[in-house]
Amino acid sequence: MKRLKVLLLMLLGSASALFAQKPAVPLADTAMIKVLFFAGLRDKLNEDYSRANESFNKILQLDPKNAAVYYEIAIVNYRQNNLYEAEMAIKKATALETNNTWYWMLMAELYKRKGDMNAMAGVLNQLIRLSPDKPDYYFDRSNAYLMAGKTAEAMKGYDELEKKFGASDELARARRRVTSGGKINASAEEERNEERGKSELTAVEQTMLLGESLYKKGDLPGALAQFKTVLEGEEHPYRAWEQALNIQLLLKHYKEAIKTAEAALDIYPNQAILYYFMALALHQDNQNSLALPHVKSALQLDADNGIYLELYGDVLFVNGDKERAVVEWKKAKAAGNGSEKLNKKIYERKYLE
Repeated sequence: MKRLKVLLLMLLGSASALFAQKPAVPLADTAMIKVLFFAGLRDKLNEDYSRANESFNKILQLDPKNAAVYYEIAIVNYRQNNLYEAEMAIKKATALETNNTWYWMLMAELYKRKGDMNAMAGVLNQLIRLSPDKPDYYFDRSNAYLMAGKTAEAMKGYDELEKKFGASDELARARRRVTSGGKINASAEEERNEERGKSELTAVEQTMLLGESLYKKGDLPGALAQFKTVLEGEEHPYRAWEQALNIQLLLKHYKEAIKTAEAALDIYPNQAILYYFMALALHQDNQNSLALPHVKSALQLDADNGIYLELYGDVLFVNGDKERAVVEWKKAKAAGNGSEKLNKKIYERKYLE
């Protein structure tokens, strides 16, 4: 199963990408609240978190049940590593709006940073409730249980995943990672003898697993080294290309990402995300004329992807086609991409880094 790990790419990898996807939430219809809210957003974008927090808290004095404002306060505190304050704020947001996916995703990211895998698994249950057809959430919930030492719960999660989506190679590998480690209450020697030879991980799988582990811990250079080791061997699994590209972009290694994307596309020419990564790397490297055909290719394969549409607008704007850029940004918003930056691009009709 070739999946984009929506949560792990955005949730276990890049927090900034997650925060860029907050949907617009109606505010109380008062001029003062609107003024304060946009002032807070402006200050947050400028990383003046103290002033942003001041504006958001003033709104709560006027409208104490404003879930969107609690969400913004959670982000402001998260970015300053004030994890307790961030947790209290996002809990209030989810209590006020229990069906807002983006609030739960931020809470999951918060618990990931704190290392509270039990709490993270509980949040993933909420995400599964809201989006039951996304296999990523089921995988991530089992991974959270594994990191919490709850192998039985992890295996139950895999069983639920197979029942709903069917068997897959990735699911089989995930189960092997659990069973090869032994059962907590079983004899370690008996478990090793039973599993040895039939479910041991290959060298490539071990390297991939180490890369994923380092990635989740925030060691991006270390994780990248593991994925590059895999790609330098005889096997070239798709996941290794995807993760290597994701990390290179996070590390702002744009020229290296361009080379990686070229090699990946030679093997997997029908993967929209690879064209997107190529276009993003070229855009960030100020090669926007070359970025344009690649983002178009991504949209040919996934026409309704709001992230791709926003990048298309960005590239058009930088290339001088400003009117069409605004049109594409509006399409991105209609497709469900409700980031603050995107809304500001549309409102101010200008490109923002």
